[in-house]
Amino acid sequence: MGRAAMRVAIGGISHESSTFSVVPTTLDDFAQRALAEGPALIEQYAGTRTCPGGFIDAARDFDFTVVPTLVASAVPGGPVTAEATAELTRRLCEGLRWALDEGPLDGVLLALHGAMVSELDDDGERYILHRVREVVGPELPIVVTLDLHGNISQEMVDLVSAAVAYDEYPHTDTWQRGYEAGLLMARIVRGGVRPASALVKIPLLAGLQRQYTHAEPMLGIKHLARDLENESGILNVSYLPGFPWADIPITGFSVIVAAEGDRLQAQRAASRLAQEIWNRREQFVVQPVPVDEAVRRAMAAKEGPVVLADIGDNPGGGAPADGTVLLEALLRLGAKRAALAPIRDPEVVEAARAAGEGAVITVDLGGKTDDRHGRPLQVTARVVRLTEGRFTHTGPMSTGMTVDLGPTAVLELRGQRDGCVLVVVTTHRYQPTDLGIFRSQGIEPTAQQILAVKSSVHFRAAFGPIACEIIEVDTPGITNPRLDPAAYRKLPRPIYPFDRDLEWRIDL
Repeated sequence: MGRAAMRVAIGGISHESSTFSVVPTTLDDFAQRALAEGPALIEQYAGTRTCPGGFIDAARDFDFTVVPTLVASAVPGGPVTAEATAELTRRLCEGLRWALDEGPLDGVLLALHGAMVSELDDDGERYILHRVREVVGPELPIVVTLDLHGNISQEMVDLVSAAVAYDEYPHTDTWQRGYEAGLLMARIVRGGVRPASALVKIPLLAGLQRQYTHAEPMLGIKHLARDLENESGILNVSYLPGFPWADIPITGFSVIVAAEGDRLQAQRAASRLAQEIWNRREQFVVQPVPVDEAVRRAMAAKEGPVVLADIGDNPGGGAPADGTVLLEALLRLGAKRAALAPIRDPEVVEAARAAGEGAVITVDLGGKTDDRHGRPLQVTARVVRLTEGRFTHTGPMSTGMTVDLGPTAVLELRGQRDGCVLVVVTTHRYQPTDLGIFRSQGIEPTAQQILAVKSSVHFRAAFGPIACEIIEVDTPGITNPRLDPAAYRKLPRPIYPFDRDLEWRIDL
């Protein structure tokens, strides 16, 4: 009797961890953002433009059965606690054991990140994959998807059959990469393809804003990667600029290439791309605009909206999303028709809900997590709107996924010279990657002169098409791109731009 249909387990644990955040990431943070097991995983991700959604659609198109285990992700923050790491990994491995008890598995597809730091291991993906290998053995094919902000180790690459990183930042291609991983799995299992991977690490700390893949320097790097990927025998070319706010020994730019059974070919392609990246190193340094200058430019613009990116307090990089420096400048300089999102402040939301819509409240807003993102602002505000803070992404990123901001309040703050700023105050952190952050709260973004968003790059996917101008604002905080070498202890040295005279060349 022949074997049953091809069976592939799917799952994943994903987190981008900042070692500079004072707030650890707990199991509750995963439960609040995304935590699904078994059949609920299929229900939550089927039809979404996500990596697990890509796995599911690839299974349909390439005729294999997916066996759901666990998918968990949390908003970027501090290192993942030992408890959360161990528990989530245990549940993922339990799902794999159950799948194996039901019958043989042909492979495992995992949606990982690449920049997860745990209290148990600076290389969180290594920790997870070691435990997975203990369950499924050393030979079963494992294909993983990775965020291009991943900080990658040789050990992680050695633990998988192949890695497929996102090509785009903003990450509008997560579904495509999940689908590509599913196709590669089908080729491995049914077509006898045997990937051989090479990793090249580049001593480069790349500013996040210059990792934007629709402009140089990343645009040319992306095009060269696609040219290399079109060469016969090359299965995948992944470029990962890395996550600079992780003080760990593997932080930096990585290139991973998988070739069909030929590690030397993979090494040559990876080396060629790595050298081109190094040649562009000076282009990865970010020079943001001072706060007051940015606000004045936005106010003086003939048309709106002008988008001000609060890049120092980006919750998508682990920041608290309660920084007040940009808001203070908007009020002090008298900005009109301005809206800002979000400020996370559960205490203020509670006060607004107690007072009710239309009420006027005096509160200390923001600045409560630490002293690195601005002080609390004492403001008198009118409560414009109260919501439960839930909406569904309709834009180009994570389309179809539901966002839970927690109870949310829209406050109207009056500034100098009859200025007016609408502020979306939330219970949970959220990086504005969808226009729904405003529209779900009754604010039409296209009607504003100024939109202030706490984001580094991801906002561009949704806000870029409506923006008359985008300004990267030099706000203080743990995601400010002006990196301080004195803050790092474990980072590999020498590394550019801290060591500007560094000479590096790879043998092609």
